[in-house]
Order: sequence, then C-alpha cells, then structure tokens
Amino acid sequence: MASTVLHTLTVPWVRPPHRMDLLLGSELPPGYEVTTAFVIALDSADRMLLTRVDLPGRGWGVPGGHVDPGEGVVAAAARELTEETGLVVPAERLALFGGQRITLLEGRPADYAYPERAYMAFYTVRLDRPGAPTSPPPGTECGAAEWVDRAEVPLRCPRAEWLPLLAALEPIAGTPGG
Repeated sequence: MASTVLHTLTVPWVRPPHRMDLLLGSELPPGYEVTTAFVIALDSADRMLLTRVDLPGRGWGVPGGHVDPGEGVVAAAARELTEETGLVVPAERLALFGGQRITLLEGRPADYAYPERAYMAFYTVRLDRPGAPTSPPPGTECGAAEWVDRAEVPLRCPRAEWLPLLAALEPIAGTPGG
C-alpha cells in the first residue's frame, strides 16, 4: 500500500530547517531511518491508552520511544508499550499504520544527533476486551498510564503532531461513532 500524506508541518523540537510529513500507510518509507516507534492501543470500548511523562514540556502522550541499536522496529514498539504502561502485547499483534517522516532541508548539522531522513513509526493494536487498569513499572520516565475515551485524547494531548493519524483510524465497530 502506498503511503498517503495527511499533513505537512514543521515542529519546534527539530532545530534544523525541516519538513515533517504525517503518513498513513502500512510500509516503512524507503530511504528513511526509523529512530522511534510508538503504539496507539485501543480497547473494545474504543478507548486509547495514554502515558504521562513527568518531565518539563512533556505531559500526556502515546507510549513509545527510541529503537535500540540492533533492535527491530516492531519489537521496539512492543517493548516501549510494556515499559511505559505495563501492557504486554506480542509484537506480532502490532500493525504499522503510519508515522512521521522528517526530512532535513539543508543537510545534517554536526551537532544534530538524528539522521537527515528519519521516520517515527506508529503501530496500532486493538484489544478484544476493555483495557484493564495499567501502571508504568517502577523506574520508568512515565508517571501514569490511563485508558481514555478517544474524544478526550486531543484535550490531553493538544499539541500532539500525531493527532491526524489518530483521526484516520476507524472507530471500533459497536462503539459510539463506530
């Protein structure tokens, strides 16, 4: 399946001149290094699992983080989901559905830690039951994990660049709006 560009923007947390494309698609874009992996977990009530990072400027967001050297992207997504929420989902249950493609426009500065062409992969998993209460394991950067109604997600994550990706996901059949 070819990727569809949902939105193009720039973000303040990427310093060099750049373009970020929000992509909807089930394949990783060729020529881009996957640096991070995230999971949008939905339960049978169409609630979404969010995490809260208790660091300045962070707050509520999607579970995810960096891909470790030598680690597969989907394995990183499953690992980050467990580390940040306590929810254990086998990697083979995760489905790639899009991401954030970042292209530096003037080359990579020497002090910039990421590649000129980076991709932040977003996976989804849909549980066939209501999401059980979760809690980040001790020692993680996350202070809380919580299942929230999808309508509440933009209120908790108002500046999240990934919101158009969430809007592109179909509601679960049998839920309000589904």
